Amino acid sequence: MSSSTQSALRFSEKGPFNSVLKVSSIPIPELPSSQCLVQVRASAINISDVGNVQGWFPATTLPRTPGRDFAGTIVKGPSETIGKNVWGTGGTNGFDRDGTHAEYLVIPSDCVEEMPTNLSFAQAAACGVGFLTAGAMVEKAKPIKGDFVLVLGSSGAVGSAAVQLIKQVGATPLETSRRGDSHAINITEDLKPQIETKTEGKGVAAVIDTVGDASLFKKALDALAANGRYVIISAGKTPDGQFTFDALNFYQRNQSIFGLNTGLISLRDAVTVLARLKPAFEAGELHAPPNIEEVDLAEEQAVLAAYKKVEGGAKAKQVLVNKNI
Repeated sequence: MSSSTQSALRFSEKGPFNSVLKVSSIPIPELPSSQCLVQVRASAINISDVGNVQGWFPATTLPRTPGRDFAGTIVKGPSETIGKNVWGTGGTNGFDRDGTHAEYLVIPSDCVEEMPTNLSFAQAAACGVGFLTAGAMVEKAKPIKGDFVLVLGSSGAVGSAAVQLIKQVGATPLETSRRGDSHAINITEDLKPQIETKTEGKGVAAVIDTVGDASLFKKALDALAANGRYVIISAGKTPDGQFTFDALNFYQRNQSIFGLNTGLISLRDAVTVLARLKPAFEAGELHAPPNIEEVDLAEEQAVLAAYKKVEGGAKAKQVLVNKNI
């Protein structure tokens, strides 16, 4: 590295990202012992990054560089790590430590995980939060071979990753849609009869809820089989965050509800999840998001436009790339 500074996204106050988020020149961080300096080649934008800048997370300290997902190359650190192409996600990146929307990132040396050899940097970065969240949700849902699992929000980053992981264990995901697609459960209608037909009366052993809508929650819980497990990651579609359900039916059917906050998953634990998934990516059993839009980190207006797309629910994964490398 010939320079002592880097380009990074920064915000010094919370608010609308088009007002507070800037591409800035800041020092390349000093490297503490037992740490590695990653030259970030690509970093994905997630809805949590947008919300972080806008003030959704009170624990975020300022000034701050946002971003949770990354893929890049280690350029400083223990000799055995130099030159490794790595990926990562999770932890407090972007919240109480500077995140990944920058040219460089410091990570602990015990959080080094080489990325799948068959993925590009942009593809590897695009997998982070989506597969981390889906992996944790599927782990709580505990589907086994022969089970049916309802996936609410199956076309989103987390939902589509969950569909892949459910298939990997030999269970059958039931995807959902608002359009009445023949292959999917129409969430604008009663779910139970559709599920009864799709599963030939067996019902769903689990629900993966990435949507967080109170009325949809009630319909999906009503369709859950006895001993079923319901896993939810959001209440974003319900302004007051309040969900109600039939507690009598719930306990009589011995059902369980699990919440999941990936912000509480440490960087080390997140890397463990990625390490477990890596062989399946390399074997072609798991796939990165198919639609990725690469945006130059140095182009502030393009970056803000990418944040806007994520806020609006764009299907294409927005990935910041460092084109100066």
